[in-house]
Amino acid sequence: MEQSGPSSEPLINVGKPWDTEYTYPNGRGRAALTAFLLGICAGGALLPLVIAPSCAPFCIYVILLIWFHFLEYALTAAFRPDTLSFDNFLLNHSPAYQVMVGMCWLEYWIEFVLSGSVPGWKAWGLVSTLGLVMCVVGLVSRALGMATASTNFSHRIEEQKRQEHRLVKHGIYSLLRHPAYFGFFWFSVGTQMLLNNPICLLLYAGTTFHFFWDRIPYEEQLLLRFFGDEYRLYRESTWIGIPGMAWLLARSQ
Repeated sequence: MEQSGPSSEPLINVGKPWDTEYTYPNGRGRAALTAFLLGICAGGALLPLVIAPSCAPFCIYVILLIWFHFLEYALTAAFRPDTLSFDNFLLNHSPAYQVMVGMCWLEYWIEFVLSGSVPGWKAWGLVSTLGLVMCVVGLVSRALGMATASTNFSHRIEEQKRQEHRLVKHGIYSLLRHPAYFGFFWFSVGTQMLLNNPICLLLYAGTTFHFFWDRIPYEEQLLLRFFGDEYRLYRESTWIGIPGMAWLLARSQ
């Protein structure tokens, strides 16, 4: 019997299991391996907390970063399986994102080595605690935003309104109109507070703000086109939660 393309049998995949899911629907091998390795890394980050507590901020940062990337994929799998792919881990978000992660690791360890001449510089303290709180608030806000939006959420801006697309105004959306963006911003800034990285704190805050300044105005114009006065009234009763963003939006209108 001849077959063309991926097999129609649910347990057979004649394609390459490591290919993208858009090519072969059953090609989840790369995603499964990635999730497994993320779990190994998260578990491995617990060991230094015991044997080298002086680098606790970095260990906790690694665990939080892994949770962030895992939740991005897991929540997409739960609520938007029609769009699910390896890209939903956001590990390959952009070269700029990967460079920023590398820079923050580099700054932390250079300053950690130099901290011998400045006692307590990289030790856990009030700044790290505040950063941890910001990270948790950011993670929870983003997860709640993705879960509450459910099928209305997408990592990519949707320029065409789907038939089932609805304006979500309940739950966390009754306070924040972009909870996923709010969460990403404060998680990003919080990681650098957690690590006591003064240089990357400024870089992360500026870069993340610029990313959302490119994204939010464009998305809000699309939502106005989709929902008209309903979104206009909703926008007036909610806030963004990213410092300076609402002020710049008001001035640009």
